[in-house]
Amino acid sequence: MHDVKVLSFAAVGCHGREWWTRFASSALALATLSVPASAQSSGTFVDLAPDLASKIAAALAPAASVRLSFAKDDERVQAEVARLLGASGFRVVENGDAAVVSGSCLANLRERVCVAEIGRGEARRVVMTTRLRDGDAGASRDPVVAVELRPLYTQRSPMLDVADADGRLLVLTPEAVALIADTDGGTLTGRAIASQPIRTSRVWPRDLRGALRVTASGFEAFLPGVTCRGTSSPFTLACADESEPWPIGLDNSGLTPSRNTFSTPEGLTFYEAASLGGGRWLVVGEQGVLTFLDARRRVTARGDAADHAIGFPESCASDASYVVTAARAPEASHDTLRLSRLVNGQLVPLPSTVALPGVLTSLWAAPGARAATAIVHDFNAGRYEAFHITLSCAR
Repeated sequence: MHDVKVLSFAAVGCHGREWWTRFASSALALATLSVPASAQSSGTFVDLAPDLASKIAAALAPAASVRLSFAKDDERVQAEVARLLGASGFRVVENGDAAVVSGSCLANLRERVCVAEIGRGEARRVVMTTRLRDGDAGASRDPVVAVELRPLYTQRSPMLDVADADGRLLVLTPEAVALIADTDGGTLTGRAIASQPIRTSRVWPRDLRGALRVTASGFEAFLPGVTCRGTSSPFTLACADESEPWPIGLDNSGLTPSRNTFSTPEGLTFYEAASLGGGRWLVVGEQGVLTFLDARRRVTARGDAADHAIGFPESCASDASYVVTAARAPEASHDTLRLSRLVNGQLVPLPSTVALPGVLTSLWAAPGARAATAIVHDFNAGRYEAFHITLSCAR
């Protein structure tokens, strides 16, 4: 039998936090057999920030205001957690009415741990993330990848897609394409300066989807069985009841008007497609089953279920492929984005998750781009919101 020694760590230095600091120290000590503690710099724990931020986000209401209070030695961890929470739609403030999150990080020769206390009194919760010291060498070489969410535009009426056009914003709705100005500088509502109606004899399906593509000469709008072409200056739009392949990267015959799905030339029906690089794809099938395709569009494997998926191949200065999927938990009123890495043909979940403020209705990634556009319907607020999705790659 080995003797278990409880290690002593510096006090956090904030009132009311001693109990969970002792708890973290004890938990860390139980995993260690007769080894001394070692001093650690704040940078030693930065790789734990994505997992800690994800657990904090899961314990908070979507888009809540948060006030962070970490130990003085953990300033870099606090800054990274603040950045990740901000990218996930939370409002990080220094004072005022907000959920208080207190945190601290500890280490010994075998393990590192970061702990956060959320709230006060009987409503408080404690979340923790740990990592063995043996993984530090690999962690320093691999980037710490996380999902970043940046608000673009919001409006009350339904919105299908948005796209940048010479510093102004194109907004696609079921009835029209609008040109919006003054959306920079943190103003998410903007100012409509022009609008053109979508003229068609089609009857839209119940869950209407649409996509925009900006070209050298203007822009195109794709809807089920309808293709529109226009210019930004002057602002024009002409629509025709015709199906054309949508610009999603994977060969398709356009969106089927009656079923709201795509089909490959081989007849495979799918809802969305995520590029994995090297001609490979991950598609969301009609039943929400993730299906892997090779470069010849042949099915090679099937995975878990998801409602949406986008791919980020060769991101973060590496040859790794990352995939962001979205699904709604049972009885939840909002969707959650989850990040995974493609390893040996399978998706390996990563700690980064983002709770959206509502239900994801559209998710498009331009072929070859390292960003995607998401449209979220916030039922509680009665509005539609457009977001820019990217990956952060900290080292």
